[in-house]
Amino acid sequence: MKNNKSQKPLTLEVLVSYNREVLFPWMQETFATKTELEDFKNKTLTSQDNMLKKLDILLTEKTVRDHQEKREKKMWAIIIKALQERQILTSKQLEEIAQLEIF
Repeated sequence: MKNNKSQKPLTLEVLVSYNREVLFPWMQETFATKTELEDFKNKTLTSQDNMLKKLDILLTEKTVRDHQEKREKKMWAIIIKALQERQILTSKQLEEIAQLEIF
């Protein structure tokens, strides 16, 4: 490689000047600051907390609903058995109930 007389050797002062004028402003525009990262982290964790609270509510409601449905199925089984024993339901009606596959 030929040495160009217009090019001077790199000195520490030139490097420091380049860093202050070019590199550091570019880095500020390109990279997130510590404050920006903390804000992002806080927003993310807050949103995760909100989602977990809502999910906990939904899971609790599902558990309660499942328990209630189980009790309703037992109640209807007792009612249908009583209707069947008293011959209030016809065999066709009992067959229709069985096809619903609720129990």
